[in-house]
Amino acid sequence: MNINITAVTPETANVNGQELARSYVESILLPLMVASKGQNHAAIIKVAQAFDNAGLSLEAIPEASRIYRGHLLEQQREKERLQAEARANAERCREPSRQEIAEYHAEKERKAREIREHFARVRTQRA
Repeated sequence: MNINITAVTPETANVNGQELARSYVESILLPLMVASKGQNHAAIIKVAQAFDNAGLSLEAIPEASRIYRGHLLEQQREKERLQAEARANAERCREPSRQEIAEYHAEKERKAREIREHFARVRTQRA
C-alpha cells in the first residue's frame, strides 16, 4: 500500500487525495494502518515514515514510533560506519606529498644527529 500524504496544515491533511482532519489522521488513521500491518516491521516502518515525513505525530502508536526510531538510529549508525570505513580507506591509500616526505626525512635526520651527539658526549665523559 502506497501512502501519499500532502498538504498538511495545523487542521487538515490530504491523505491519498482525500482531505481529512489532522487529529483524525494522527489519532485514528495511523493506529488503523499500523494495526493492519500486524508484526511486519518493514511495513510498520513504511507507514511511520510516511507520517513522519509529512510532519504528523506518531504519538498515538508508541510501539510503531519505537520501531521507526530504532530503524532511523540503525540507518544513522550504518551511515557513520560506512563513512568511517571510507575515511580509513582513503587514508590508507593516500600518498604523502613531497613536503611531507621532506619533513619526515628532516625529522629522521634531526633525531639521528641528536643520538650521535648524545653518544659523543657519553664517550668524551668516559675518556
